[in-house]
Amino acid sequence: MLKKEVKMIKIMIILLSSIVLFGCRSELKPINSVDDLENSNVGIYTASEYDKIIQNRLQNVQTSYYSSYSDQVSALLSGKIDGFLTDEPLAKEILKNNDQLKVLDELLTHDSYAFAMSPDLKNLKKDIDEVLIKMEQEGIYKNFEEKWMGNDEEKKELEKYDSRNKKKTIKFATVASVAPFSYIKNNQIVGYDIDIIGYVCNELGYKLEVIDMSFDGVIPALISKKVDMAGSSIIVTEERLKSVLFTHPDYTGGIVVVTRK
Repeated sequence: MLKKEVKMIKIMIILLSSIVLFGCRSELKPINSVDDLENSNVGIYTASEYDKIIQNRLQNVQTSYYSSYSDQVSALLSGKIDGFLTDEPLAKEILKNNDQLKVLDELLTHDSYAFAMSPDLKNLKKDIDEVLIKMEQEGIYKNFEEKWMGNDEEKKELEKYDSRNKKKTIKFATVASVAPFSYIKNNQIVGYDIDIIGYVCNELGYKLEVIDMSFDGVIPALISKKVDMAGSSIIVTEERLKSVLFTHPDYTGGIVVVTRK
């Protein structure tokens, strides 16, 4: 009789646990607009400007910080957060692999994206700006955008250039986890920003050395001259302009909120 009672208790514990878990999932807050995030917890990419953006938009919002979007997706699906901010092209890439998520319609900002540069490289910045402006005028930006932000995966390969006779090198920092701007494919760092800076280096006669690092290390690396340039969907802000230079923009877009369907 004792064994049967123990067995029944175990079954009851399992059933109660299942009810509790199911109840928790059923109480996940539905988010259909940015205003619905009031009194919610929102995910923020470490060292980004996203916390300021959402706090300026909402009066009562909590923020939790993450060093990767995969961690934010897990936190969102488990109910630890009710949404997270990211750049619109990044959001579209995230949704390709997560059909349980959606992007809210409201664009929180309208931003310029550019390459950040060491503050001592004003002459190099001038040369790079000339190439970037020419690329924009000739539609090369648009071609790269269609390649890296489109759905044809076979086209997503870097342009190849001969660097054998190039003596100077540009050390380029990036965060290789922010597709479509910079990410790893077939053990190589690729993406929109990488393709554009490769084109620029070829036009100016430089070799390109791409260095992967965490986002919070990019600006310090530029200031300390460990790298010359950086690119990984970096938004031009007044705060960042106090520390580094920015090239002519290579993309315009904005910040959106990713949440659960």
